[in-house]
Amino acid sequence: MNTLTKIALTTVSVAFLSGPAFASVPEVVHAKFWNHGDQVSIATDVSTIKAGKVDFQVVNNSWNTVHEILVRKVTSFDDELHYNSDKDKSVLEVEHNNLGEVAVLKPGQTGDITVNLTPGKYKLIGSVPGHYKDPMVSDLVVTK
Repeated sequence: MNTLTKIALTTVSVAFLSGPAFASVPEVVHAKFWNHGDQVSIATDVSTIKAGKVDFQVVNNSWNTVHEILVRKVTSFDDELHYNSDKDKSVLEVEHNNLGEVAVLKPGQTGDITVNLTPGKYKLIGSVPGHYKDPMVSDLVVTK
C-alpha cells in the first residue's frame, strides 16, 4: 500500500469515527436558581446555543426556596405565557408546549434534563407558583 493510500484511509477513518460521536454530544446549559428575600431568578452561563441535543444542568443555590424549570419555545421573547392570575400565579402548563422540565429541586439539590431543540427562541421558566411573575425567566436563542 502506498503512502497516499494510507493517508487517504487514515483521513476517512478519522472522519468516520469522530463524526457521529461528535454529533451526538449534547450542548450544555448550566442554570442556577437563587433568591434574595422574596426575589427569585434563573441565571444561565450562555444565552445562545446550537440546535440539537441540549443538556440543562441545574443547581438550586437558594437558601430556603424550592425551584423547578420548564423549557418552552416561543415566537418572541415578548410573548406572555398564561398563568393563574387569580390563584397561585403558576404557569398554566397545559396551555403550552412543555419541552422538558427539571422537577422540584430543594435548596442545594441539582438536576438535569436533555432535550432536542430546533433553531428558535426559548424561555426557561420558573414554574413554582408565583415564580414566573417574579420574574423567574431566562431567554435562550438556539441557532443552526
